[in-house]
Amino acid sequence: MDSEQRVLNYMDENRQELFECLSDLLKINTENFITHGNEAECADAVKKLYEGIGLETEQYYPDDYLKGHPAYLPGRGTDKRPNVGGVYRGTEGNKSVMVAAHMDTVEIGDPKDWSVDPLGGEIRDGRIYGRGSCDNKFGLATGVFALKAIMECGLRLRENVILSAYCDEEDGGGNGTIASCVKYPCDVYVNLDAGNSERELWIASVGGQALAAEIRAKEPQDSAALVVSGMNLLNEELEKFGQARREELGKNGFFAGSDIQRSAMRITCFSCGGGFDMAHGRVQFSFYTDRTKEEVWNELHHIERRMREKLDGLGLVFDGFQEVSRYFDYKYADAEDPAVCLMAECASETSGNPIKKTGACLSDLFLYMEYGSPASFGYGIMRDFKLYGGAHQPDEYVDCVDFLNCTKAVALFLMRWCGIEK
Repeated sequence: MDSEQRVLNYMDENRQELFECLSDLLKINTENFITHGNEAECADAVKKLYEGIGLETEQYYPDDYLKGHPAYLPGRGTDKRPNVGGVYRGTEGNKSVMVAAHMDTVEIGDPKDWSVDPLGGEIRDGRIYGRGSCDNKFGLATGVFALKAIMECGLRLRENVILSAYCDEEDGGGNGTIASCVKYPCDVYVNLDAGNSERELWIASVGGQALAAEIRAKEPQDSAALVVSGMNLLNEELEKFGQARREELGKNGFFAGSDIQRSAMRITCFSCGGGFDMAHGRVQFSFYTDRTKEEVWNELHHIERRMREKLDGLGLVFDGFQEVSRYFDYKYADAEDPAVCLMAECASETSGNPIKKTGACLSDLFLYMEYGSPASFGYGIMRDFKLYGGAHQPDEYVDCVDFLNCTKAVALFLMRWCGIEK
């Protein structure tokens, strides 16, 4: 039996260990509250997993590596939110590959909306449920189990492998990602914060941003009707803005006809009044684009001017758009890069399907491309936001078969890219 088949057989025979590893991680609350987060306990658990397979392991804070860095985003509390790195030294060690996943999750929301315990890590009917299961704790378990399987089968890789568990990805963070690139320069970065491993390899990172806007009445109000009228005017402007984004992505080969094009502008949060406050309305939204920040913000400034003109006569004030996240730059890898082609080959073998090289939603993939290596790509089993149990949704889950196949593909990639010592 050849080396690769031994590893795949090991993973089949020990798949329950993979599933239980994810289940245990899901029992740790790692909600991201933008200015602070709960990653510390999970970082301790991941550190033990890395140490358990013999990796050189270090827990560190992103801010220790990002002083003066042009892409550092202040106000995220990443001086107290740890990353974890685990280094496997290859027998030759001339090259390095990073396998990365983020620890933080969006907020759980109302537990009443869940049919399972969001922090229970329940394994049932071929699924593993819990907040962060598909976004992105499966990736933490995948990296550890893929490397462990190789080592348990007595194989030695020629090149270095770095496992990275990074903090603060949600809501446009990114300091954890950048710090992992600064601390661990690699030739290739595999970002497991990705979806549809059975069909897709993400090699293009869509641009965009999360923004917020507020409308307020100049005088106290005993009804929210005036603010609602102003919010309706803003919604009309945002619909036009969104249509422009859909049209431009419709001309982009990575995104045309995709869910990314369809949802190129999404209102993610809306409030108007509340209690006795009838004079305020707030909206938060995200958009996708392949345009530069300068180009998009030129459009947004025109919207701001039009809104101020419209609202002033109604007795309303519009303060403009506020940045909720960093701006995500549109970037893409070479579709013919050897590492990209190798990952597509491995994914096709384990899934049994042809793999399309396509585009990603807003994620830290662009940061790996910009500050790590242009040979970066996304691969994983994150489920779409609009699906039952998808990313950010109640009853978030992963399919166990997809999870195992994804992990097998990563193991094959590591063996083939690093090479096996004879």
